[in-house]
Amino acid sequence: MKRNSSLSPYPWWAGNARFIHQSNTFIVAHVAQGALIMLWAGAFTLFELAKYNPTLPMYKQGLILLPHLATLGLGVGKGGQIVNTFPLVAVAGFHLVAAGVLAWGAWFHRQKLPASLEMSRPPVGKFHFRWDDAAKLGFILGHHLLILGFGAVLLVAKAMFFGGLYDATLGQVRVVSQPNLDVFALWDYRTHLFDVNNLEDLVGGHILVALLLFLGGTWHILVPPFGWVKNRFLFSADGILSYSLFGIALAGFAASYYCGFNTLAYPVEFYGPALELKSQFTPYYFDPTGTGGYSSRVWLANAHFYLAFFFLQGGLWHFQRAMGLDVGQMFRSWRAEAQAVYQPQFQCEPQALLDVVYEPRLVPAPALTPQGTEAIYEPVRGWHAPSLQGVNGVKTTLYQAVYHWRTLVFYEPAPRLERRAEPSVGSFYAPAATKPSQRPPQTPQQWYGVGN
Repeated sequence: MKRNSSLSPYPWWAGNARFIHQSNTFIVAHVAQGALIMLWAGAFTLFELAKYNPTLPMYKQGLILLPHLATLGLGVGKGGQIVNTFPLVAVAGFHLVAAGVLAWGAWFHRQKLPASLEMSRPPVGKFHFRWDDAAKLGFILGHHLLILGFGAVLLVAKAMFFGGLYDATLGQVRVVSQPNLDVFALWDYRTHLFDVNNLEDLVGGHILVALLLFLGGTWHILVPPFGWVKNRFLFSADGILSYSLFGIALAGFAASYYCGFNTLAYPVEFYGPALELKSQFTPYYFDPTGTGGYSSRVWLANAHFYLAFFFLQGGLWHFQRAMGLDVGQMFRSWRAEAQAVYQPQFQCEPQALLDVVYEPRLVPAPALTPQGTEAIYEPVRGWHAPSLQGVNGVKTTLYQAVYHWRTLVFYEPAPRLERRAEPSVGSFYAPAATKPSQRPPQTPQQWYGVGN
């Protein structure tokens, strides 16, 4: 987990890695992403309205946003026909305005606040977080759960108080006044979650989910993670990102199955006939009626399935990084070993530096031997390197050094002593001084000055 404390393990294309230690810039990126999503939703809704043809079924026109709005009962009459486009235009305008507000929020955080909220004064500073701070990450998770619960409550409010939802069993929009709140009946759907066939159970399930989200969010805000949670979960940038990607992948798979098989939440009038799942080279949804083309249900089911699949791979990738295993580094080491095995071997021989030769020089080295000297080497000036061919009869000589030896005097002649009659034991005899013109002594007696 400590490998995430620096940016060195991340490649250049991992743009979000530069936000690891910058809590405010991290918020800027997320708010700007929300602004782009809102902008796309509003603009694409207007685009689909511009190309909508009321004479053709909605699912045959390649529409993906208008079917969702029609399912919510916005501008839809009996039989699933759009009779009023004003609610759809209003929803598109709301998203465009929200995109502007979020874009302004991203600009404000970018320009008016430091890159890290740690340097901000209260109360802004309390929103600073670190990836290894389990309590603060639980605090942030709690707020996310509250927002999701608020979204579920909005659907319940639309179904019960603001016009109702489109009931595929009746072919018209109706208000759900008595949602099913039987916890045991709703709990029974856990084994066949995609078989919901009435709006009462659908709305009651959203009420139950909203209640659980509110309880879970409040718990995580007030209670920090326990010790066993800290020991079993990865609190790091890669770890939290992997859990988020796993959650998105789970939601994507659920949405693909709901869209492919359920005709209550995804009515046939807006999405086309129910699909079947086939697996050849890869799994995919297909229309068993063989009407030709791709219905809205086919587009949405397959898109959610494959996007969820790739989100799952991203979660696994970041999870193995959080665990300390870098698959990319492993493959790079394998490639390096393979290149080392198959790379041709070259024999490199050292080359002699013929312009420099060294000879000993005695210089004092008080730091090493205060009372002595140390022999070091220095280049000889004016020396020409001999040829490597035939040096001392050896043709493979690589290095040749020339040393200029000084004449060392091992024996210093002493002055000539006077002649003594007989030498005594222990006497010292020094060599007699001779003139340059005299002949060198030939006998030991002459060397030591004994006799003439």
